[in-house]
Amino acid sequence: MIVKQAPRGSAVDFALRGEEAHFDETDYLLVAVLNTLRILSWQTGGDPKAPKPAWVTLPGMDDPDVSFKGKGRTIEEVDRILGWDKNRP
Repeated sequence: MIVKQAPRGSAVDFALRGEEAHFDETDYLLVAVLNTLRILSWQTGGDPKAPKPAWVTLPGMDDPDVSFKGKGRTIEEVDRILGWDKNRP
């Protein structure tokens, strides 16, 4: 019971989770917001030759080099896929 109730950041927590023990969910959320703001600033900066900003990562985060590619969809297609077009007047 003592091990399960050990506070975050304690020696027991660090022994169980390693480097991740220093960070909680708020830290990971703030890093995600920071990375999003960095990308948005880069995209709207106006310099097409500016290098993509490096990602800030914390232990246990997914690979930041993952890119999402695919076919874009129009608003009408998304409405149809989600079934929202059926209830429109």
